Amino acid sequence: MRFLTCFISLVYIFFFTTKTFAASELVIYSSKNASYIKPLFDKYSRETGVAISFLVGPTPALISRLEIEGKGSNADIILGTGASYFWTASKKGLFAPVPSKTLERNVPTHLKSPNNDWFSFSKRARTIIFNTDKVSESELSSYADLAASKWRGRLCLTTSSSDYTRSLIAMLIAAGNEETTQATVSGWVKNLAIAPVQDDMQIVEAISSGKCDVGIINSYYYARLKREQPDTKLKLFWADQNSTGVHVNITAAAVSANSSNKVQAIDFVEWLTTKRPQVSYTNLSMEYPVNPKVYPAREVAKWGRFSEDEQPIYQSGKNREATLKVIEQANYL
Repeated sequence: MRFLTCFISLVYIFFFTTKTFAASELVIYSSKNASYIKPLFDKYSRETGVAISFLVGPTPALISRLEIEGKGSNADIILGTGASYFWTASKKGLFAPVPSKTLERNVPTHLKSPNNDWFSFSKRARTIIFNTDKVSESELSSYADLAASKWRGRLCLTTSSSDYTRSLIAMLIAAGNEETTQATVSGWVKNLAIAPVQDDMQIVEAISSGKCDVGIINSYYYARLKREQPDTKLKLFWADQNSTGVHVNITAAAVSANSSNKVQAIDFVEWLTTKRPQVSYTNLSMEYPVNPKVYPAREVAKWGRFSEDEQPIYQSGKNREATLKVIEQANYL
């Protein structure tokens, strides 16, 4: 119900519920901010002559709309964040399988659907941020280490309702098991300096103001901080470099199972993973490209390289029930 309520307040960029679309036009449901994604749509239209109409809203609301509309949906493509949402939609049969050598080549196996019906086109690293005046880099190592008693009263986290938080916990379960992850999450809760906050920028602000010393955020929030405060004392630390690697989540694309323009839709999804669109999008969003041959934005590359978790990202959806159980037992708000 929360998602349906949220859906009612979607910001429509183009309203098209009654319009009939020509074959040379694509309809895209997108969770991405228009300032990030519209330049890509415009670029594709200039290159191909294909018009793009789109609406913007939260990924769960867009998927709910797609499900409700069924065969009557105008949507050709879904763009959104969060592998768990794409996993769920795929299980419901909302996406079309896409046989594509281009996508096989450009998208690493761990960042796409096992059924080849959704594909990431960017990724965000979720890692540790710390105050260099309060914490030595040598004190840091892993997500699990943040459950140690030395961090008591020093840790800041987002709420357990955050998809970013749930995805990280789900992938910790995938790397170990429920029992070890339960111990980690319970330790996090014990170590909180303040109540969990709603978004990552609040963690940045809390560490900057001295309310906590360390936290976990998506890396692109650090880019925003560095732009506003080039001399900030805060710094990123790449977690789990001696084990599974940094957790990454995705921005992904899928072709609607009921699209009437699948050939063009597949072309667009393939195009998103090629070099120029990868460069354009990641320079705007400060996320990381998925195409292994494309470098991140220079601003992002300055933070250094890291090993990422290469477990299949769909497990963040597959482990959803186990994740909710861990959260509840840890009394993680």
